Amino acid sequence: MKRFTTIIAALLALSSCIKNDIPYPIVELDILDLKVEGAIDNPVIDRANRTVTFTLAENTDIRHVKFTDITYSEGATPSRNMVGSFDMRSPQYVTLSLYQHYEWVITATQHIDRRFNVVGQIGETEWDIERNIAKAYRRSDFGLDTVTVTQLRFGPKPEYDYPDASTLHNFSNADHTQTAIVDSYGRREIWRLIVEPKEVAIDITRVVAGAEVVWLKATGIDGAQTGFRYREKGSESWIEADKEWYTSQGGIIEAALRHLTPQREYEIIGYAVTDSGEQLSNIYSATTTDKMALPNGDFEQWSYTDSVYFPYLDLESSWWGTGNPASKIAGINLTTPYKSGLAEGKTGTCAQLWSQKASVMGIGKFAAGNLFTGAFDRIVGTHGLVAFGRKFDRRPTALRGWVKYNCGIIDNYPNGTNPKIPGIGSPDRGSIYVALGDWDYNVYGGNPESPVIVDTRDESTFFNSSNAGIIAYGELIFNESCDWYEFEIPIEYRDFERKPTHIIIVATGSSYGDYFVGSAQSIMWLDDFELVYDYK
Repeated sequence: MKRFTTIIAALLALSSCIKNDIPYPIVELDILDLKVEGAIDNPVIDRANRTVTFTLAENTDIRHVKFTDITYSEGATPSRNMVGSFDMRSPQYVTLSLYQHYEWVITATQHIDRRFNVVGQIGETEWDIERNIAKAYRRSDFGLDTVTVTQLRFGPKPEYDYPDASTLHNFSNADHTQTAIVDSYGRREIWRLIVEPKEVAIDITRVVAGAEVVWLKATGIDGAQTGFRYREKGSESWIEADKEWYTSQGGIIEAALRHLTPQREYEIIGYAVTDSGEQLSNIYSATTTDKMALPNGDFEQWSYTDSVYFPYLDLESSWWGTGNPASKIAGINLTTPYKSGLAEGKTGTCAQLWSQKASVMGIGKFAAGNLFTGAFDRIVGTHGLVAFGRKFDRRPTALRGWVKYNCGIIDNYPNGTNPKIPGIGSPDRGSIYVALGDWDYNVYGGNPESPVIVDTRDESTFFNSSNAGIIAYGELIFNESCDWYEFEIPIEYRDFERKPTHIIIVATGSSYGDYFVGSAQSIMWLDDFELVYDYK
C-alpha cells in the first residue's frame, strides 16, 4: 500500500510539471456597430485604435445617452452590458474577450451653442463650462449699471429654461456679476455672468504668415470703426488694409492681408476709432514663407517598370502615387500618361484616370482610376492599401489645375445598397480634394513621409472631410461630364493654431471606389496642377 501511494504521488508531481504549450489563435475583437439615440450621425469606429466616437445633437441629455444596440465580432464576450443609458460626459470602457482581451473606448462629443454678448463688448466671451461662468469685456467708458445684453443662450428651448436677457442689466456690483438660473432635463444650474470693463480698444491676438498672405485676428470694440495697417520692415509708410479683406462681428476682427512678397518681414498694427480718437494696438511682425511648387505637377514625368506606369522618373523623386501596382494583377493600369486631346495650347502629357472592372483582380472587383500624393503601400489578399500624404508645411490658399471628365453611369455595385452611395443607374461622381494637416502616422497607420493609410477592408480608414487631422480643406465634385477647363479649389482653413506637416491631394473619376462602386466609363484627365498662395 505504501508503494502504491508513492507511485501516485510521483505521478501527481510529474503532472504538475506538464505545461500546455498549445498556442491560442490570435483573434482580434471589434465593435462592429453601435446604435445611439440622439446622435447626429453614425458613430465613427476606428478598429486600429479600438475607439468609437459619435457626436450628440444639441438637445440630447449627455448625462443619459441611450445605447439601443451594439454589435461585436463573432465570439466576443463584453466585460459589461453596453445596452442602456450612460453618462457620456466621460468615456465608457468595455473589454472584449475570447482568446485575448481587447479594451475599447466609447466617447461622445457635443457642441452646445451658448451665447452671452453685450453692447460695447470687446472681443469674445470667455466660457468656463466646468465652473458655470461666462465673462464678457466691455468698453470702460460705457459704464456697468445699464448694460444691454444682446444675446443670452444656454441651449435650445424647451430643453433649457433660462431668464430673459432684458432682466439682466446691472453689473455695477463689486464683482460685476449677475446670476442666471438655468433648468435643463430636471436639473438646476446656477451660472455667473460677468461683465468687466476693459481699456484696450483693439488688440491683435493672432498673426499667421503664408507666402503672400498674413492672417490676422484681433479683439476690438463691437461696432467701432476698426482696421489694420502694414508695411515692409524698414519702410516708413504704412499701407491701409483693404476693407474687403476683413470681417468684424461682435468685437472679433479677422483679416487676410494680401499680395505680399514671399520671404519678407512685415510690421502690422491695428486701430480702433472711438469717441476719444484713434487708438492703436502694439506693432506685430510676421515673416512670409517661400512658395513650394508641386513636384511633377504638370504630369510630364512617367516611368514604366514591370508593366506598371508610375507618375515619376524614379522612386527617390516620387511624389504622386496610383493604384496601378494593385491593378497590375489584372494586367491593367488605371492611371497612365496621355498625349492626345489635351487642352488648347497644352503640349506634352497629362494624367488619365480610368475606372475599370478588373476581371482577374479579386474575382471581378471594380477599381477607380486615381492619383494622389503618397504611395501605394501593399497588397493584402485581394485588397490594396495606400499611404496618403507628403511632407509639406506651407499655407497655400488654393489648388489650381486643368481637368476634363467623362461621367459614366454607375454599373458596378457589389454590395447591394448603401445609404451613403447612389444606386445603379445614377451618375458616377468624380472628385478632386486637397487637405493640409498634422496627421500622426502612429495614429493613422502610415509612415513619417505618408502618414495616412487607407485600407479598403476597413471603412473606418476611409478618408473624409471631417478627419480630425485636417487643418485646411478644399474639394471639387463632378456630377456630369465636362470638357477641358481651368479649375481653382479654395483651401479653407479651420485652425490657425496648428501648423501643417503634410499635404494630401486626391483625384479620382469614381469617388465611391473605396466601396468598389462606380462606372467603367468614368475617365478623368488632369494637367498642370499648381498651388496658389494669394487671394484675388
